[in-house]
Amino acid sequence: MVGYGARGADAVGAVRGVALTERGPRRRRQAARTRDGRVDRRGTRRRPPGDDHGPARRLVPRRGGLLTQRLCPVDPRGRRVQPERGRPAGPVRRPRHVAGARPPRRDGRAHAARGAARTDRDDGRPHRAHRNDHRSGPCGHGDRLRHRHAGCDGDGGRTAALLPKRGRAGPGDGANRDDRGPPDLRILGLRAVTRRPAFWLWAATCLIGAWIAVRTMDAAVREFPLGVITGVVLLTPATVVGVWALRRLHPVRTRPIGYTLIAVAWGAFAAFGLALPTNAAFQAVLGKTAGPVFNSTWGAAIAAPVDEEILKLLGVVTLALMAPSAVRGPLDGWGYGALTGLGFQIAENFLYVLNTIILTGGTQDVNAALFSFAGRVVGGAWWSHWAMTAIGGAGLGCLLGRTSRTSVTVAAGAFVVAMALHSWWDAPVMPGVLLLPFKGAPILLTAIIAYRLARRRYLSHFRRTAHAETAAGVLVPGESHVLAHRKWRRKERWDVPAGEPRRRLARLRAIELDLIEDGLGGLERDPRNADRLRADIRELRRELTASPTPPRVA
Repeated sequence: MVGYGARGADAVGAVRGVALTERGPRRRRQAARTRDGRVDRRGTRRRPPGDDHGPARRLVPRRGGLLTQRLCPVDPRGRRVQPERGRPAGPVRRPRHVAGARPPRRDGRAHAARGAARTDRDDGRPHRAHRNDHRSGPCGHGDRLRHRHAGCDGDGGRTAALLPKRGRAGPGDGANRDDRGPPDLRILGLRAVTRRPAFWLWAATCLIGAWIAVRTMDAAVREFPLGVITGVVLLTPATVVGVWALRRLHPVRTRPIGYTLIAVAWGAFAAFGLALPTNAAFQAVLGKTAGPVFNSTWGAAIAAPVDEEILKLLGVVTLALMAPSAVRGPLDGWGYGALTGLGFQIAENFLYVLNTIILTGGTQDVNAALFSFAGRVVGGAWWSHWAMTAIGGAGLGCLLGRTSRTSVTVAAGAFVVAMALHSWWDAPVMPGVLLLPFKGAPILLTAIIAYRLARRRYLSHFRRTAHAETAAGVLVPGESHVLAHRKWRRKERWDVPAGEPRRRLARLRAIELDLIEDGLGGLERDPRNADRLRADIRELRRELTASPTPPRVA
């Protein structure tokens, strides 16, 4: 007769003769809800009698009933019939239980005992990724990233595509150092490096070059201290940025800081210091043979390319003798040649700061230093000594990697091209600051072409060797994707606990990269080195697999 709600309560109150207006508004609302069945006398909320939590249960009050059977009857052929028209409407779907009891829950302890008693489980198999690892949002594991080319790579990128989410490395991991370049200085140690004669040759040559440079510039440094300080302040950030950029140009791994400093020190001290008396002697001979006028015009374009390029490339040779695994191909020769040329360029820029101060009369030290910095660094650093020596270093790296008739031809051609570009830069043609970009563009373009060719050769060998090692079972399918990118290796370490597990994973990746690069060649190449690296990889992989939290690709 009456429904639930305030209007039904008012009607009931009127029939029973209760004067609701005599009560307060709060008492009237509570009395109406009490009679309506929505709250009990203590004020707690409850449903009216006969309401079984929803319209479906009100339609089927008996527990265990099927809502589909009540609403849609079924004919003898198993087809659902529409109540209004009485014709079949399609196959019967699986009915949904309404207000039915849940099936009994599986006993957890009995299920665990049955799982532990299984004999077909292989504990040696790697952990299988969860099906929700690739999903994002509340239904998936949002702590993993999937590369867009993960499922279409030849050596199986699906496993390696599951990478951990970015986070901060924990304290005490120490994993970044193990992933930067060949392990000569780390594994052999400083004592093994100092036993090589090339190390003492490098140290003695750097000391001699530094002594010659100091004697040459000592008087000017003492005379103009303010200009010297200004030049040092301006050149130091440029040196740091240049070293950082050239180290990061390697497509797979950052060049070791030890080898980087050796190359830069050779260029800044040994090559620069020895080039000062060598250039003076060369130009003196040229002045006596061709005349002083010709020497003043073309002397720098003839003498500097010969002796300076030879002295700078000797730094790459010394590094290869000191650490045979440092220079294994044209890409390594390009990188360390560029670093050697950068050191030479910084030292020469400092000398030109002093020369500019002297040419301006020594009255405006700071202005002269700023003018020299703007002309030599801002305007000419893009196509200077680093680019010339990088071109010659690429050819030299090809020769040091594998000695053959072709590599000798490539090295000689690269050296001639580097000297020709150096002579073009020092030649008295296209003078003026506005023409510097047009004069330096051929040097920069040639250096970029040499880098692209060396990079292409390195990556081709990397992919080919990684595929072969994956087929041989040394690398896990998909590991080549992680090894090919510094960012992916860094993200992979974030999912491993800090400390020994993270350092062990970094050592595994470093040894795998050494195994791939071992086939590039180099001086003193050991044929048994690859087998030792494979044994180390298997041992580290067993240790990582036995750890409580093994990485996805290990």
